[in-house]
Amino acid sequence: MVPSFPLSLSPERFVRHFRRLSSFGLTRLALTLCMALGSLLLGSPFAAATGWTTSGTKILTPSGTQYIIAGVNWYGAETTSYVPDGMWTVDYKSIATQILQYGFNTVRLPFSNQMWEQDPAASYHYTSACPDCKGKNARDILALIINYLGSLGLHVILDNHRSEAGNSAEANGLWYYVSGSNNYPESSWINDWVNVQRWVHGVKQANDTVTLNYLASDGFPIVLGYDLRNEPHTPSRTAYLQGATWGTGDGISPTTNPNPNPFAITTSTPHDWRLAAERAGDSILGDAASHGWDYPLIFVEGISQFPTATGTAANGPYDYYWWGGQLQGINGNANNPGAPVVLNSGGSASGLGAPVANQLVYSGHDYGPSEYQQPWFNTGTCYKSGCSSSSLADVWTSHWGFTNLSGGINPVWPGHSAYPWSNTGATAYSQTPTWLGEFGTGNASSDCYTSGAGSQGQWFTDLVNYVQSSYVRTTTNDSGYALSNLNWTYWSINGNDSYGVLNSNWNALAYPNKVYSFLCSIEQMSISGCGSTGPLPAPQ
Repeated sequence: MVPSFPLSLSPERFVRHFRRLSSFGLTRLALTLCMALGSLLLGSPFAAATGWTTSGTKILTPSGTQYIIAGVNWYGAETTSYVPDGMWTVDYKSIATQILQYGFNTVRLPFSNQMWEQDPAASYHYTSACPDCKGKNARDILALIINYLGSLGLHVILDNHRSEAGNSAEANGLWYYVSGSNNYPESSWINDWVNVQRWVHGVKQANDTVTLNYLASDGFPIVLGYDLRNEPHTPSRTAYLQGATWGTGDGISPTTNPNPNPFAITTSTPHDWRLAAERAGDSILGDAASHGWDYPLIFVEGISQFPTATGTAANGPYDYYWWGGQLQGINGNANNPGAPVVLNSGGSASGLGAPVANQLVYSGHDYGPSEYQQPWFNTGTCYKSGCSSSSLADVWTSHWGFTNLSGGINPVWPGHSAYPWSNTGATAYSQTPTWLGEFGTGNASSDCYTSGAGSQGQWFTDLVNYVQSSYVRTTTNDSGYALSNLNWTYWSINGNDSYGVLNSNWNALAYPNKVYSFLCSIEQMSISGCGSTGPLPAPQ
């Protein structure tokens, strides 16, 4: 086994890696009445908006139609610049317009708790090309960007990338960070999410001057939902219990109760990411219910490793994967109880609110060998299930793709005949929408087109085919799995990223083939130039 974190990187890859792994508001009734009146007066084609929901593997718009996330990440607000990158070169409107122009429909926007809580003034160094940004603080600038994205009909997923401002995922692998004056405990993380939701509904925070619009130009809420934490993981491969775990219970024995009230734990330094995600999700949903607001989607990423069927949480052995991409804890195995995320409308140690279904989306991250030489990248690497012990389709499906399959979610409770879903009032579910929140590759031909087994190009070509097969399954792209409706956001749009879609001037594509031959094949909008650089290559 190898760790999922690169132990050595060239200077360029080091920088790139850490940039990546870098009471007011409308109630549901008022919103419905306003939208209905607007439709009558303006002849608007859309129905009154409610919230985003899920059904099986589908994400549904408020009108009940399917929405497949086909988007990009736009990072920067999580770093010490506190604002999305690129505005030192072009205005945010130019970047947003290009996102739409190149066929994307959704933007994942990372932020840090420090950015949210301190709301620092934006440096002119990072916003010199943005006239609207002059004199504004970080939250106001983010609001301007989200409002403009919504005006174009684009939608947003807000991503809590880390606690203190910086690059990459949180170094301790957790969803909180406490050290000296940098104090971001779990309670602050949850409280920030509650206030983010209020901000999304038009409730200004302290010192805000810009009100966030709730609805996009298509009549649906701009913000789809909340990616609760970027890439929970274990920094050291040998210290699983000191990093982000899945289903270990934080003092509540999973062998006794694998589906407990998540608020019942007493430790101030929790490590069970599944329970933390439930506490945050429940708090968000409870606050929404108290205001009469529609529920948001709750996006929950995986971790980085999980004990094998012959292993234990304390001693392993472990199955290692990319940070945020290891979801095997949902089902568990013969020696480790499964732990699916279940959501409730609020809760406390004394009890939980009503169970909430159809708001959960599981998320994985995936990268190729240029990020780290994982063991499944070798001379025997191939695509379709069963083609070798290094079948990419088998690797992806076993770690994060299985949540998309019919019956793919089937948690075990060793020694018992059935899983205790009802402990929290939950109803059993067997699949959810699956969102590949991050994947990316460079801007050379070899980064996209296969140059042999185990290559970066093979990984990217095959992954795009894998996603495409979930929309239209052909003899060419068939992975051997009956996937459906996979969602994704490419990392990233940034022109200062070696994986970026835009060039270093942020005004055109860095490598048109990556968009027109690859990403275009899995987008949901018809765009000019699609296919002009050739069709999507077949998997190796």
